[in-house]
Amino acid sequence: MKALSFVLFSGLFIMQPLCISLNASAESASVPTEKKEIKRPINIHLLKGNGSVRSIYPIIPGYIQDNQLYICFETSIDNQCLVVKDAGFGEIVYSGTFIGNTLVVALANSGESYTVEFV
Repeated sequence: MKALSFVLFSGLFIMQPLCISLNASAESASVPTEKKEIKRPINIHLLKGNGSVRSIYPIIPGYIQDNQLYICFETSIDNQCLVVKDAGFGEIVYSGTFIGNTLVVALANSGESYTVEFV
C-alpha cells in the first residue's frame, strides 16, 4: 500500500510540469498575433508664417507606423494652431489647435516629407 501511494504521489510531481507546459502552449496558440509595422522615420520641416524657423526646433522627430504619422515635439505645445502638410503631394493632413507633446495623425497616403506650420 505504501508503494502504491508513493508511485501515485511521485506521479503527480512528474505530471505537473507536463500539464503546465501543455496549458501554456494552448494559451499561446489561442492568442492572435498582431503584425506591427516597423517605425519608418520621415523628414519634418518646421515653418512659421511664410519662412523657416531655425532657432528652437531645427529638427522635429517623427515617424510613420501603422498608417499614422507621429510628430514628437521636444517641449509641450499649448493651444497652438498647427497645419501639417505632406510636402510631396501638397495635401493638408492635419489642421487644428494642438495641446501636448506628440501629435498623431491618421494618414490615407504616407509620404516621405512633411511640413509643420504654426499659424
